[in-house]
Amino acid sequence: MKPNKHITLIFLLLAANTLLAQVTFETKVSKKKLGINERLRVDFEMDKDGDNFTPPSFDGFTVIGGPNTSVSNSWLNGSHRYKKTYSYFLSPKSRGNFTIKQATVEIGGDIYKTSPVEIEVTAAVEVPRDANDPNYIADQSIHLVAEISQPNPYLNEAISIVYKLYVSPNTGVSNFKEIDNPRYNDFWSQNIEIDGLKAQNGTYDGEEYLYVVLRKVVLYPQKTGKLEIEPLTLDVTVDVPT
Repeated sequence: MKPNKHITLIFLLLAANTLLAQVTFETKVSKKKLGINERLRVDFEMDKDGDNFTPPSFDGFTVIGGPNTSVSNSWLNGSHRYKKTYSYFLSPKSRGNFTIKQATVEIGGDIYKTSPVEIEVTAAVEVPRDANDPNYIADQSIHLVAEISQPNPYLNEAISIVYKLYVSPNTGVSNFKEIDNPRYNDFWSQNIEIDGLKAQNGTYDGEEYLYVVLRKVVLYPQKTGKLEIEPLTLDVTVDVPT
């Protein structure tokens, strides 16, 4: 009888481990590399209903949406499938490498944790848009321009850069903030104080626009050759006409 007890014990342990292994709790992201002007979607998915879900702190990001919760139940060939998802939408605060840390949830009295996910945030990138997307419409109505006084300076010759935000008269801007400042590598730089943000009349591509001067900078190139000036990146809240 002893061998039978031993076999029964092994069977019970295997059965318990099998039940535990059936729980899946994972992090899914829309992309692992994105520009600072892009948005990141993070989904925490579980295939068993759980309690006390706790998201990570999302260091390096601003939560601009969520948590949104969705639940799906389906049957396939007599087998029940369940999925519960907590979704967040994030905006990067700066460039660099960041980690979406572990989320936790309690399922069946046990605590489960997701695996960390590494995210790389780069400088601003060009994002293709749908012509029916309000974001695309806003992109066509708002333009951030850097006006350079001298594109071919000598070594240590002072050049000025004026950053202007052009807004179509049919589009309203309710708020904006800088989310990434240019790094003037290979230049000595000096910021010039501006006297407030004043809306002025101007033209952009031959059309009438309003614009404000955001900042002025004087640069002194410290070496010869082709030098790159990084972009200024804004997060703009836009009122799009419908």
